[in-house]
Amino acid sequence: MDVAKYRERYEAQLAKAATSAEESAAAPLGEQNLEEQVPDLLATLQNREEPVASRTAALEALAALDFLGPRFAPFRARYKEALRDVATDQPQELRAQALELLAIDKDPYAQELLVQGLQEPTDALVPEAQAIQLLGYDDHAEVVPLVREVYERATGVAREEALRVLATDPESEQLFTRLLKDKSEKRSIRQLSASGLQSLNPEAFDETARKIVADDDDYNDIRATALAALAHGREARETPVDPKLVETVQKVGESTRSRSIRSAARRFLQSTEQ
Repeated sequence: MDVAKYRERYEAQLAKAATSAEESAAAPLGEQNLEEQVPDLLATLQNREEPVASRTAALEALAALDFLGPRFAPFRARYKEALRDVATDQPQELRAQALELLAIDKDPYAQELLVQGLQEPTDALVPEAQAIQLLGYDDHAEVVPLVREVYERATGVAREEALRVLATDPESEQLFTRLLKDKSEKRSIRQLSASGLQSLNPEAFDETARKIVADDDDYNDIRATALAALAHGREARETPVDPKLVETVQKVGESTRSRSIRSAARRFLQSTEQ
């Protein structure tokens, strides 16, 4: 899970919240007296009598202030405790936001809640797919067996999120190989499996991908994905050019009617000329 990209996206969202707060405040958010501002926001967030919209606005404002760094440091412990309190609160949207903020900081309490929810689905605080995604922010090897169990029972988006976590698990190599080869699987599952297998075992991926590229009966988007990944992998690892593979790609590129395959074939062939 790319935490840096997540933080960048979340900071952009919080910047909007900060702008909204500035428009309704006497001084811009972060420039007001934090000793007065933060306790009021915390009180609103933890007050279950307040409307959910008001509590959500307080949460977003606190999250924006958290990005001030040292200036917010004196309040961070109380803020985290408030998040932990709200993480088990009744409004689902509010507790989901609190859990997400805690998960990005790799908070042990939040991780424990998420694990418990996967072990006992009836007690889950957030949907299965979201719980897996949040646990993925921290590469804890001990959650991998649990995620593998969830994958076996999951459907829809939860299966995809589980595969993203399992992409760092060497024991999942055979699973990714099987899914990538399985034409009856959803395209999104096969594409995730291609990425996972290439990450875990590039050589095994190359072997499987070559067969997919040459298989006229497979789906064009999957063949294009495999071919593009072969090109990227060859460039990244600076592997020698395989004349047999080049010949196969040339034939596929010339015979196919698929634009995506032609484009991927062209990229691969260009990579062999460098």
